[in-house]
Amino acid sequence: MKIFIVAIFIVAGVWYWQKGGSANDIGFDKAGKPVVVIFTINKCDPCQAAIGILQERGVPFQEKMIEPENGQDKDAKIWRKVSNNMLPLTISGNNKVAGSSKWELISLLGGNFGDQYLMREERTYFGQHFDAKGSPKVVLYGTDWCPTCAALRKEFHENGISFVDIDVERSGEFDKLTRVMEIAGYPAIWVGYTRVHGTTLDAVKAVMNKKS
Repeated sequence: MKIFIVAIFIVAGVWYWQKGGSANDIGFDKAGKPVVVIFTINKCDPCQAAIGILQERGVPFQEKMIEPENGQDKDAKIWRKVSNNMLPLTISGNNKVAGSSKWELISLLGGNFGDQYLMREERTYFGQHFDAKGSPKVVLYGTDWCPTCAALRKEFHENGISFVDIDVERSGEFDKLTRVMEIAGYPAIWVGYTRVHGTTLDAVKAVMNKKS
């Protein structure tokens, strides 16, 4: 039974959501400032991957290694209340990420700490993702020959959605840009720090609605 439960944790995949103030207090210090806490289990490769992402960015965090089936484990009890039984679980402020996706963790960190924990090269590109007031922009990384890019640009214009249009292949930084932002195909879309999963208008609007 234990092996089966652990397997569910590991293959659960990426899970990200936001809740209001009552979601949990564990993501804040006594002064009400966001902190980073990660719940893990022993011998969990995705857990170590998530920890590695935090460590390489110099993020201060508290690791809580739990025993999910131990009814006396106080941290496990907290995890069960806020996790939907997924591991690893990283919490900061009112935001939570299950899994070890770098982009979901960047979104989590960016939402709570701005660019503080971005890598130096990432700051160059994410600086274009916000206006002068710090509000997130829609950013489309594409090309002039990509039909999906063209269709999405047309939908943005028709729906009054302003966006930053970056032609990756004419940027003069193709190798660096595609490496840093991990762009393997077009279009690649962000709203602020959050990478959009999908290339449809609905997928973009879903992320925009979370930011509003």
